[in-house]
Amino acid sequence: MLTSFSSKAIMAKCKAMYGQHLTAQQYQELMHCTSVSAIASYLKEEPAYQQALASVRPDAIYRAQLERMLRKSRHAQYAGLMRYDFSASDSFYRCLMRTGEIEQILELIRLLNAGYPERFAKQYPVFLEHGASFSFEALAQVREFPQLLQVLERTPYAKALEPFQPEEAGQSIDYTGCETALYADYYRRLEQTVDQLFRGRVRSQLQELIETHVELINIRTIYRMKTFFPDAEPDRIRRLLLPSWRRISAAELEQFLSAPTAGEFRTALSGSRYSKYFGSDDLVDIDYRADRVEYHLARRFMHFASDAPTAFMAFMVLTQLELENIVTIIEAVRYGTPPEEIASMLIL
Repeated sequence: MLTSFSSKAIMAKCKAMYGQHLTAQQYQELMHCTSVSAIASYLKEEPAYQQALASVRPDAIYRAQLERMLRKSRHAQYAGLMRYDFSASDSFYRCLMRTGEIEQILELIRLLNAGYPERFAKQYPVFLEHGASFSFEALAQVREFPQLLQVLERTPYAKALEPFQPEEAGQSIDYTGCETALYADYYRRLEQTVDQLFRGRVRSQLQELIETHVELINIRTIYRMKTFFPDAEPDRIRRLLLPSWRRISAAELEQFLSAPTAGEFRTALSGSRYSKYFGSDDLVDIDYRADRVEYHLARRFMHFASDAPTAFMAFMVLTQLELENIVTIIEAVRYGTPPEEIASMLIL
């Protein structure tokens, strides 16, 4: 558990750092930039990004480089908060940070399937190495699935991935199965950590943030399967879902899974506890609406948070969505999208 000092320090720092992030007016100004260089120049003057972009020459930066530096900045913010965490190596905060490891494992699996695992060494984010539960350098040397399991043998990831080891060399790896297994294990362990470490309102708020996030992932999954694989049986879709439902009953889940079409799934969802956010005829931009659910929940918890764990997790959600907003603006400006159209894409 955290000491009183470290808990107060993390909460105060989270609120102070969030107070430096972009406002609606600043988003408006970014949307009216005419180039990636102009966006980089603007962000370089903002307190939340000054340090990360201090060495940047706006006139020489390109899109992918700017996006990579912004992602590094987000991780550096978390690392700065972690300096106040004096608890055990398996603390709640460190558990939250494991999603970066999963993303890199999945990227390597994707490259293994594509036949280019050597590319991982050139593209993995070095800044994630500090505090990682396995060696990223060793991961970069992997050329086949059994080697991956060896690198991960001292982590929970190996057990989650073992069932997906191909029977023959050169056989394709079940990427979707690996992704579902890794995240299902991650969220299970995260909820166990919350149950073990917290009580009362703190536990309740963290459970709501985690379970809402997982439930929205499942809603996205069902919708995409109904849209792109309309003949998929309910059991096939069920195997892709993460094990957590908060607002959706077992009966409603069965109704979702058995809906014959994406349209009928929309209708079923509009009659659930998510009806406030998802109508029966407007789920074309389901990712946008799901992100808005998380944004407003995290923003509310950040505003009223009186404890460090809730503030930290809300901060993670809000900074991730801000990053997505900035990337959306970068891409839209690059292709000459009008500001009013960009505004409709942002999570605010």
